[in-house]
Amino acid sequence: MLSRPGPLPSGSGWSFELKWDGFRALVSTEDRLRVRSRRGWNMTELLPELRGLPAGLELDGELVAWKRSQPYFPLVCRRVLNRDMTVPLTYVIFDVLRHDGDDLTAEPYGSRRRTLQALKLDGPSWTTSETFEDGHALFDAVCRFGLEGVVAKRLPRCSACGDGPSAIGPSPQVVLGICEVGAERREVALAEEVIGAVL
Repeated sequence: MLSRPGPLPSGSGWSFELKWDGFRALVSTEDRLRVRSRRGWNMTELLPELRGLPAGLELDGELVAWKRSQPYFPLVCRRVLNRDMTVPLTYVIFDVLRHDGDDLTAEPYGSRRRTLQALKLDGPSWTTSETFEDGHALFDAVCRFGLEGVVAKRLPRCSACGDGPSAIGPSPQVVLGICEVGAERREVALAEEVIGAVL
């Protein structure tokens, strides 16, 4: 599921999350731990701290590093590109793709989100991304605290009857609201450009 920049939507039928300033990673624990980037780069050996995740899952999320209690992407680069294992990372999980052998990708996003919340994935190096109903209030708070932005995900209007394209499961409409770029955000944007070119 990839986002597109755009004005933050209003009204019901949307779920809002922080735009984590991290590196996208797919994590599988179905037979053994496997971690790969969105483009397929195998990162498993770089993330031994994820071995404690429960078995039988395939998860989608972002690897996040912290500076003064805020996400800071250049530190992610130090860990995954320079292999600096002293940089702690947190895997922030926002979707579950497989659970106990069942492929969930054909299910509506809202159903997968309920499954993810029921799993209560919160450990020493991983956590579940929180969702919010008021996207504009979240966006104001995010910008005020100097964070990157907000992701809005369109929820199905009817998970059973499939009323309209937004109800089709694996890829809900996703809109990304980005806060104004400051000096530090320019540094982070450069780091994202570098790691994107490499990976």
